[in-house]
Amino acid sequence: MEMRIYVDFNTMTIAPEEKVYLNMQMQPALEKDLRPGLVVTLCDEEMEVEAIVEFDEQNQAWLGQPNWSTHRDLPFPSSKDTSPP
Repeated sequence: MEMRIYVDFNTMTIAPEEKVYLNMQMQPALEKDLRPGLVVTLCDEEMEVEAIVEFDEQNQAWLGQPNWSTHRDLPFPSSKDTSPP
């Protein structure tokens, strides 16, 4: 089963290739299963995209390099999907 990782796409790196930081503080249990080259699904509330995981030795951080050809917009939750307060 492919791993889904919630990310903040606003943390994209600039160059040479776009990559997004994987926030392991929010999902610490996932870190033990990460390895360079692993294909995962990165997602937020609005979209998901497949990515290849790599480790940035200099910053000691996990990154995902999105494959934008796999981008999928997620449906907005309907009012039926939310519980009343």
